[in-house]
Amino acid sequence: MIRLVAGLPLLVLVTVLGFTAETPGWTSADLAVGQVVQDGRNPVLTAVALLLNLGFGTEAGVVISVCLALFALVVRTPEAVRALLVVLAGWGAGAVFKVLVHRPRPPGSGSMLGLTGETSFPSGHVCLTAAVAVAVWVLVRRGWVIAVGVVLVAGQMFARVYLGVHYPTDVLASIIVVAATSILVLAGGAHHDPRASRRALPSYSG
Repeated sequence: MIRLVAGLPLLVLVTVLGFTAETPGWTSADLAVGQVVQDGRNPVLTAVALLLNLGFGTEAGVVISVCLALFALVVRTPEAVRALLVVLAGWGAGAVFKVLVHRPRPPGSGSMLGLTGETSFPSGHVCLTAAVAVAVWVLVRRGWVIAVGVVLVAGQMFARVYLGVHYPTDVLASIIVVAATSILVLAGGAHHDPRASRRALPSYSG
């Protein structure tokens, strides 16, 4: 219940942030921050940003989702199902907010990818990257997964602004979207873990 209460306000926050970000003053500030990032363009960073763009685009998202669905069908574990739902919810919610907010993309003159669609808020690439990172953590509960996921998501956030296809607010909102949907998807998981229940029971002797 606590997780549900935490997840829903985050979705409201993203909605408010989306419409606020469309105001002229906020957009100007976004453009200024984005320009600072783009002023540091160099061949190495460009190559990394383009790789992240390819690795977590729409086509990649479909492939990842299908692979997770097949994996869930084969192994039939709650973790596999939750991992799939985390990706579908996080990525899907991002697409819904794009339609709801309908914030225009940054000026095309700064884009390194040409035309990439009309709507900018939030970033689908960041939503997918973050959702995949959470899904992997659901499947592999290891500290290194968190570390790699943080680096990968931060890199994708930087890359979308660097490539000139998103505002800084867009990529920040993507993290909030995935945090909210992940909380909602995983809210009931801990309550149905029999191992947790057994650990919670006191032991009596004699």
